[in-house]
Amino acid sequence: MNNSGTTTPIQLSSKPTRPAGPSETGTRPNRTACIRTFGCQMNVHDSDRMRRMIRDAGYAEVQSYEDADLVVLNTCYVRENAVDRVRGHLGEINRLKREGRVKRVALTGCIGAASEAEQLERQYNIDLVLGTHNTYELASFVGLPTMEETYTPDLPGTEGDHSAFVTIMTGCNYQCSYCIVPTVRGRMICRPMDNIVSEVERLVESGTKYVTLLGQTVDAWRQDGKRFCDLLERVSEVAPRIWFTTSHPSNMEDRTLKAIGERETIVRRLHLPVQSGSDKMLKAMHRGYKADRYRRKIEVFREHVPDGTLSTDIIVGHPGETAEDHEQTLRLVEDCAFDSAYIFKFSPRKGTEAAELGGVVPDKVVQRRFLQVLRQVEQNAYAQNQRKVGSLEDIYIRHGSTDDGRSIGETWSGHAVHVGTNAKPGEYVEARIASAGPHVLYAEVPRS
Repeated sequence: MNNSGTTTPIQLSSKPTRPAGPSETGTRPNRTACIRTFGCQMNVHDSDRMRRMIRDAGYAEVQSYEDADLVVLNTCYVRENAVDRVRGHLGEINRLKREGRVKRVALTGCIGAASEAEQLERQYNIDLVLGTHNTYELASFVGLPTMEETYTPDLPGTEGDHSAFVTIMTGCNYQCSYCIVPTVRGRMICRPMDNIVSEVERLVESGTKYVTLLGQTVDAWRQDGKRFCDLLERVSEVAPRIWFTTSHPSNMEDRTLKAIGERETIVRRLHLPVQSGSDKMLKAMHRGYKADRYRRKIEVFREHVPDGTLSTDIIVGHPGETAEDHEQTLRLVEDCAFDSAYIFKFSPRKGTEAAELGGVVPDKVVQRRFLQVLRQVEQNAYAQNQRKVGSLEDIYIRHGSTDDGRSIGETWSGHAVHVGTNAKPGEYVEARIASAGPHVLYAEVPRS
């Protein structure tokens, strides 16, 4: 997922021919930049903001390193192989730099705030390293007046797209055993409601039809006695279609779950990471809730949003996980009947508590448990998706037609749909669901 901004990125097979220099034409030469994004929606949104800076500085965006004067790698640090992946890209970029093709390189995002950043900077001759709290420094690097951001990015995302991300808070106050986010993104800081709503209004006025509110723990947002549900309801009055991610069970209020079912502009989809079904493992992870408390929240969601979709995150093989802990996770997956899940094999991250724990689960055991959870989730999802067959749905087109003539859309209940249509992203079509798999619905040709 990537928001490319108000214009489609320039597709080039070779570097553009440069015009005469400033002394000959009185204008500055063309400059090109490539932004590569790794990781979550927060990183995608950060890249969108950096894209604005780069374009305002006169750079044309290109899609390959070979075509770029400036390369920006906006990185993730959540998984064990994150740094290894970035090293591979940096090696290629450094070669191009030695050949004189790439002129400057910036490393931003979570790796930029990690301890490995200094070593990468030296090894790969990186010109600028930024973390997640000083992205604004890219402005002066590309020749714009210096900007200051004290608590959260006020530079809005690119306007004019049919969908947009809006960050409502940064950082996280939790200390989950396995998570590096508090280290690289800092403690939670919330944007003021008026500031958020103003950005949403600007986006909607520019043509945005789908707004996703973002935060590391988005439902932890607070301001002067107002809570996340107050903000969600306010934005739902402005945006024609709205969703939010990622939530934390300890912050999820019943009134937010009710609002999802009551507000017409909120997509009826909830992503609520559980991580484990074992109380012992949840305690070891420092999650702050027990499995039955999580189940009760899902019961409230199902009661008030009976046709909604539910997704989660699950970690398999956290240190100390026993066969009984794993069985409890399988029982929770069955009880909650998730429509989808992001299932992760435990990955130790340097600087986290879990990386130092004993009781490491053997790789073969982790792989077996991973497949068991995956099969359980897919069985539940397939059974639930079959109930949608025959229903007539208003489908929001998210991505245009592919080579097979199908577009990717989303129902108001949050189901992904493949549908044969020439409708453009941001438009709605009405179509009947013809069949379903565990991950996606398939619609008939829409009514004319």
